[in-house]
Amino acid sequence: MDIKGLEWFLAIADEGNISRAAAKLYVSQPALSQQIKRLEDDFGHRLLLRTNKGVRLTEAGAVLESYARTIIKLYHQAREEADQLHDDRKVVRVDSNLTLATYALPCMIFALKRNPAFQDYYFDLTFSTVNAVENNLLNGISDVGYVNLTGPYPDIRYVKVGSDRLILAAAAGLKVPARMTLEEAMGYPIILLEDIFHERKPLEQTLGPAMAGLNPVMSLDSTESVKTAVFREFGLSFVPMSSVKKELRTGAFKEIEVVGLEEEYPIYLCYRAEAENSPSLRPVLDFLRQRKTQDFC
Repeated sequence: MDIKGLEWFLAIADEGNISRAAAKLYVSQPALSQQIKRLEDDFGHRLLLRTNKGVRLTEAGAVLESYARTIIKLYHQAREEADQLHDDRKVVRVDSNLTLATYALPCMIFALKRNPAFQDYYFDLTFSTVNAVENNLLNGISDVGYVNLTGPYPDIRYVKVGSDRLILAAAAGLKVPARMTLEEAMGYPIILLEDIFHERKPLEQTLGPAMAGLNPVMSLDSTESVKTAVFREFGLSFVPMSSVKKELRTGAFKEIEVVGLEEEYPIYLCYRAEAENSPSLRPVLDFLRQRKTQDFC
């Protein structure tokens, strides 16, 4: 079983179609099929079932998929770490959920890199979708994490460093009141952001009974897609403040004050308890705990 076989297998899993996966990988369909056949022989189980809509994973294929993503991630991290050896730099891997990794943490990584105390460090930022951030910490894939929810992990330390806020966002040119009640918001088209990775408390819990009265015009699972729809004035959307700070700052979006809506998402720095005793990680943790969210974008 080789890395290329796993990567090609995941391409098919993502596309749900061998032809599209082959095009994405720039290989022929027969070559891709042969690679998957070798992978099935090595693994000892059938991985894919062909349907009239493409292909789907078998139960064994679903099992391999979850592990393959971790295996590939570890492999590439090992390559990166080996590449850094000649520089004698300490590698620190920062993991978080998608929203924080996309909109908040790049500036924090920059602050770490420009700090003279960390000139001999290499900081790698990634985000977790398949495995929980905490799982990656416990498995040694990551060193430091950021999450909005705490989990039942006794070996993980959680330090609250700040919070994010749920807001109702609209395009700057859309003619809507600057302040409204939830009941009034029901009269406007709403673009729903599906939290497919379960990063935060569900919107249904936040809005309560009012959720049933909303007028959703579309439901999207990408924050960037939601922002595009809002910008095109297709409707309003409840989104984390961190994801639209740039648009609010530049004047592309405006925040609609919703009476009684005061939902905040805590932001936790998390790490393995044993990291406190690491000579290389301890200074980083001290810096992050002290700075909290001051260096977030």
